[in-house]
Amino acid sequence: MTEITNSNNKVRDINYLSKDFNSYRENLIEYIKKYFPDQWQDFSDASGGMMLLEMVAYMGDSLSYLMDKQVNECFIDRAFEPRNIFNLSQNLGYKPSFLTPSTTNISVSATFEDSVSSAMIYKIRKGATFSNLGNSTVTFQSTEDIDFSSERNRTTDQIGGGLTTYSISGVPVISGETRTFSFEAPTIPKPFLKINLPDSSITEILSVSSNDGYEWYQVNNLSQEIIFYGDENTTSTSAEANSILKYKKIPRRFVTEKSSNGLTSIVFGSGVSETEDYNIIPNPEDYVLPASLRGSVSGFSPSYIDSSNFLRTNTLGISPSNVNITVEYRVGGGFNHNVGSNTIKRVLNRNIAFNDPTAQTTYPQQITTSLDSIAVNNTEPASGGRERESLRSIKENSISYFNSQGRAVTLQDYQVRVLSMPNNFGKVFRAFARKDNVNLSGVELILMGINSNGNLSTLNNVIKNNVESYIKHFKSFSDSVKLTDGKIINIGVDFTIVPVNTV
Repeated sequence: MTEITNSNNKVRDINYLSKDFNSYRENLIEYIKKYFPDQWQDFSDASGGMMLLEMVAYMGDSLSYLMDKQVNECFIDRAFEPRNIFNLSQNLGYKPSFLTPSTTNISVSATFEDSVSSAMIYKIRKGATFSNLGNSTVTFQSTEDIDFSSERNRTTDQIGGGLTTYSISGVPVISGETRTFSFEAPTIPKPFLKINLPDSSITEILSVSSNDGYEWYQVNNLSQEIIFYGDENTTSTSAEANSILKYKKIPRRFVTEKSSNGLTSIVFGSGVSETEDYNIIPNPEDYVLPASLRGSVSGFSPSYIDSSNFLRTNTLGISPSNVNITVEYRVGGGFNHNVGSNTIKRVLNRNIAFNDPTAQTTYPQQITTSLDSIAVNNTEPASGGRERESLRSIKENSISYFNSQGRAVTLQDYQVRVLSMPNNFGKVFRAFARKDNVNLSGVELILMGINSNGNLSTLNNVIKNNVESYIKHFKSFSDSVKLTDGKIINIGVDFTIVPVNTV
């Protein structure tokens, strides 16, 4: 209760604790009986005054609900609106996942004539598409070149008649379909240009390029101006390391945003000038003393500072202008993409590159026969495909992701990090972290996947290798991580329903 004074200097008691219709109604009746006993005495349900009183109570109930709802929607653990949950999770650094593709390894073989095999050798470029033999056709794409001239993971089999079959094993493939989208950037640069991609459930942005010859790079946030990449290792240590790690500065970058309707957006930087920042932002040293007394250290002595130049710097990346942008991305995934072993056998599309450009004209018949002999198979089942992440899962993972601050320190951090691995590397369905019994400073991660039937399954080696590589970027240098398959226990219940006639 709170006492207030009106214009007639009368003290009134008002209850501010009412939150629902019945409370408002009872407090209003009590208020009228206390302060207007002579003016209003009929509190029956049939009276017109009670109609007005209940309408006021209804409005108070509605306003209380709306105010509480708006406040709750500001906190991710109490929000209910999918749009707000998605926005709040991305503010915390977590990106919700839509459909997740499945991954596996395949083996690809082709037959060559011994007499001309060295001259007609070729490679199948990455992006070749394959499919399974099941009722629901699932498309898989290779993520690296299949080079029959390389001895890496290659076996040969003499089949007689002057023919040899070359087989390349361990070729990683991922389910989904590659699509492209093009748009014209505005003539005048627009800071933080946002482009909505037309397809839903995009699992990965493969490339973003402009027709002026530049490549745009995806980063975690626009303030990240340096990325790591690998150059091919051409030294004698190439067997131990295929690439040499380097880094470079990338003014052309973008981030992705996901919305609750399943769409993905690309957001570019705010810089509207390709001029180096030090050419448009004055050096503070130029204003310590007048140039006539000491000269200009940087050689630039402006008479004034244009504050708008600070909005044109490349600190958060460049915004594209007056160019055509092409986005290549992959869509598709889900439980039905977890196909079984020995089912991926169809070759749908392939891009052949010959080591000898004249091979097709020199040996047309032999090459045609070799291309027709290309066969594919997966000895391991494809796993990692999952349906869209639930809102409850987004809430819990977002809070844990933010608390970990990009590091894996506690056991819970390791567990959340594995579940947050990007979709294009496969998806872990269940994960549990505990201390390694052998190495006391180590962590043991128990992992589980899920197959196309929705049943628990072990993860294939591709996803395990991806988990190992991914977790290395977040773990403490002194921690060792051991990956273990979870034990699957199938429990079933047999029951019978017997209807009873009660008539």
